[in-house]
Amino acid sequence: MAQPEFNSGKILYPALAALIALSALIGLAVLPRLAPGVGGMVGAEAPDVTLPVAANGEPGARMQLAELKGQPVILDFWATWCGPCAVQAPILDRIARRYEKKGLVVLGVNVDDPPHVASQYALKKGLSYPILIDDAKEASMRYGVDKLPSLVVIDRQGKVAAYLT
Repeated sequence: MAQPEFNSGKILYPALAALIALSALIGLAVLPRLAPGVGGMVGAEAPDVTLPVAANGEPGARMQLAELKGQPVILDFWATWCGPCAVQAPILDRIARRYEKKGLVVLGVNVDDPPHVASQYALKKGLSYPILIDDAKEASMRYGVDKLPSLVVIDRQGKVAAYLT
């Protein structure tokens, strides 16, 4: 049986729908709606940011989002003190592992912790996807993040496909 193409939407959309449904079922506020101030973001070019890697990547490296163009990306804005983030992270990790070979990249963007705290948290939770640090709040501001968790889905063309908070 042939595997469906990842870019056909037959895998990405059901995976995102399952994530949203599960989050809603367990009482999280992760419902698909545009966040205030980002109404024009869906369909627009994803803002490029470069952030330091805290875990699951080369130590001291910086990751530039523009270098991932051509791959679908999920940005997960989170913090260690955020209860819904703690529930969502293992779900995202399963999605990251399942669709990694299809090109999906999941990036955790920690917005409120020192790098060593975010790194220890990722290790304790068994997260496999890269954890980036947004210590200057550059990514949070450019993506209009004002609530946690917030997910930004970027398509292969580098455009924002969905914004979930």
